[in-house]
Order: sequence, then structure tokens, then C-alpha cells
Amino acid sequence: MKRSILFGLSVLISLLLGSSVMAATERRVALVIGNNDYQSIVKLEKAVNDANAVAAELRKVGFEVEVLNNVGRKKMNLAINDFVQKVSGGGVGVFFFAGHGLQINNQNYLVPIDMDTPNDPADVVDQAVSVPILQDKLADAKAKYTLLVLDACRNNPLPKKAGRSIGTTRGLAMTNSPNGQTVLYSAGANQEALDSLGNNDKNPNGLFTREFLPTISQPGISSTEALKKTRSMVIQKAKSVGHEQQPAIYDQADGDFYFVSGPAPAQRSTAAGAAGSTTTIVQAVDPQAIELSFWDTIKDSKQSADYQDYLAKYPNGQFAPLASRRVAALSQTVSRSSDAVPASASAPSAPSAVAAEPTQVAMGSAPPPAAAAPSASSGPSMASKIEEQGKMNNLKVTDMRATKRDNLLRIQVDVTNISSSNQQLYYRFKWLDRDGFTVWDEEPWKPMIVYGNQKQVINVVSPTFKATDFRLILQSPDNSGN
Repeated sequence: MKRSILFGLSVLISLLLGSSVMAATERRVALVIGNNDYQSIVKLEKAVNDANAVAAELRKVGFEVEVLNNVGRKKMNLAINDFVQKVSGGGVGVFFFAGHGLQINNQNYLVPIDMDTPNDPADVVDQAVSVPILQDKLADAKAKYTLLVLDACRNNPLPKKAGRSIGTTRGLAMTNSPNGQTVLYSAGANQEALDSLGNNDKNPNGLFTREFLPTISQPGISSTEALKKTRSMVIQKAKSVGHEQQPAIYDQADGDFYFVSGPAPAQRSTAAGAAGSTTTIVQAVDPQAIELSFWDTIKDSKQSADYQDYLAKYPNGQFAPLASRRVAALSQTVSRSSDAVPASASAPSAPSAVAAEPTQVAMGSAPPPAAAAPSASSGPSMASKIEEQGKMNNLKVTDMRATKRDNLLRIQVDVTNISSSNQQLYYRFKWLDRDGFTVWDEEPWKPMIVYGNQKQVINVVSPTFKATDFRLILQSPDNSGN
């Protein structure tokens, strides 16, 4: 609720103060591609319909749209280069692709209609369009923000050779998005996106697109919120036919992206009318995210001035009470250290704590000898706190500690790479109350590189005091299927 209010205020301020300036200076461009008529591999039925429907919605909300149907590799690459040029130097772009997609060695490729049936994975690399190269082009162009929507997680259309599929069995691999980019997938890692819910499904669009379309023209709905709405409906409808499909977002943007600025429908007022009918895209910065980033840089500091700086900037911030106590405690520590206390006056005392003594639980490993924490056997196991989406082959959670201090959970997780090669990890936390109900919005995936035969540490603080429990959700490109 707090997050929604912050977003709403941010968007309203943008409307009243800056929408006309942004509309005049910010170019909004979309490239939409739909491929059905594949010449050498399995044809599709609804990809062109999906692309045309998305193009129409984007035009309604003020995009300059180029839409291509049933195109080969050369034309796709020319259109991509033109798209990159148009958004260069601070433009905002949306790239939508509906068609076949493949992953080769954890790299994603979009399949043009003229790709010949490959005899080797290298043939796919030579003939298909690389998603990482597309992302690199957009990053080099210094686009302000780009959203890539890939409705390309359909079943692997390629034949088997020597008993093995060329490419993975199904779905696309996870991506490591450059800064300023968000990638939306119609299905999660190694999942297949449905074109239809059955033989009697007469909807002209695939499952993801039909649920995604209505969110484009809703004012005040960010891409993250749009995906959450879409995701919920897709999961529900896919399960109704015994299928698992969970749309996923990989977000490296500094703020939220809006197709149409303005208050959400339930919050509209006469102020919206005063701002005019011009539609614009606002990449609003989440004030709470900025505050959390600031706090993360000082939370372990032993300098009182750092906490005073935080209080000066955020006098009513989420961590203001804690910062005030840190300032007071550090001041007392300095005062005590300046007093001359005879060594014989008392027995040596334990170091003074900055805040109230936390309750710490070590999960799956014994606490340090000097710690007063409960033993591992009295606390929950690590396995009960971890949800792996697929089996982790090379990455292992080797230690986990949960501390509650100032009514906030503080989690430390050690992730060890047991292989000699670097491994990509994606993680997010689910925050729960004592009854197991979710108390915070679903987090976007966060990327991490774990170097060969080394350990990386995840440190996180719960976003709300209502969180008394958690789950750590993990994905890695080297995960094997369940």
C-alpha cells in the first residue's frame, strides 16, 4: 500500500510539473515483430495476431510504432538497427517479439522465418537474432529506458540429432539485463508459453498477450505492476489446463516505467484533466528505493555523522528511529571511552552494542563460540527457507543466518560455487508473516555472479516490520528441470 501511494504521488507530480516538457523532449519508439510463417520449422498461429494487437495498443498511448510480420533475419536486423538509432541519446523504447525463441549455451535467440533447419547449435547462432547483442546495442546507444517483451518461450521447434535436441527442450534462458533495461518474458526460465488453452480456445491471441494487452492503456500502471497483473491471470489460466507458466521480469532500471502517465483509474481526479490529454511515458524513480539504497551504504557504519546525514535527508524515513538510536549509542560510546576508569574498578565488560541485542538464529550451521544465539538444532533448517526453481547444479547455499533487530529481519546467506567456472545466480526474497501469508509485494529478480570455487554473501533487510518469516527463491541458468 505504501509503495502504491509513493508511486501515485510521483506520477501526479510529474503530470503537474513536467509532462509537457517530457512529451516534447522524449522520443517514444516501439518495434513490434510477429513471426508465424516459418519456412523450415514448425509454423505458429497467433504470433502475428499478438504483434499486431500490441502495436495497436502502443499507438493508442502515443508510441511511434514500426510493426513487421513474417520477416527474415536481414530485415529483422535492419529494423533493430533503425530502432536502436531512434532511441539513442535518451529515447524510450519498447521492443516486442512474438515467435519462436531458442536458448543455446544459455544465450537467447529470436528465430526469423527464413532460418534453415540447423544441423548444429552453431547454425542457430549464425542464422538467428541474438538477444544479448540487441541488449548491448541498446546499452551502447545510451537509451534512457528500454523494455523488451519476449513472447517467444514456445516449445523447441527444432529436430533432434543423435538423441539430443538442438537447443534446450523448451523456453528461454534468464538474461542479465544492462542498466536501464527491463526484460519481460511470457514464461519463466525453462517454461513453455501457451498459444492456446485447448482445442476450443478461439481467442486470436496467445495466453500471455491476451492478458498483457489490457494493461498497456491503463494510466498509472508501471510495467512491473502490469506484469504482476498479467502473471497472476496467466498462472491461474495455465494451471486450469494442467500447465505451468509464470511470466518473469528481469529489471535493471533505476525506476518504474509507465506506458501512460497519470493516477491509476481509482485515483483519477480533476487534476488529471487540468494536465491535458497528452499521453507520455514517465520513468518515475521510487523514493523508497533511493532511501533504501542510501541506508544500505551506511547501515554498518560506526560513524555517527553517517546516521546524522541520513536523518537530515530523511527525518521521517523508514529507518529514522534506528538511525537516532545509533547516533545516541555511538555518542555514548565516545563519551565512555573519554572517561578515565580504573582497570580494577570492575571486571572487563562485553563491548557495548549499538542497538538492542538482536535475536539471531543460525540455520544449518553452529553459531560462533562467542555468540549467545540458539543452537542450530533449535532453529529452522536452511532447506525450509529456500525455494529453488529447478535443481541447482553448481551453486549451493552453505550458510544462512537470520537476525531480528529493531523489528526488522536481517538475513545473511552464503552461496558457494562448487565448480571452477563462474556461475550466474538470480535471487529474490518472499516476505511472510507468522502464518505464512505474504506481507510485501513480489520483488524483481536480482542478479549475482558467483566466481569459480568461491563464495558470495547476500545481505538483506526486510522491507517491513510485518515480516516475521521469509523464503529465499533462487534461479540459475545451469538449473536442471524438476
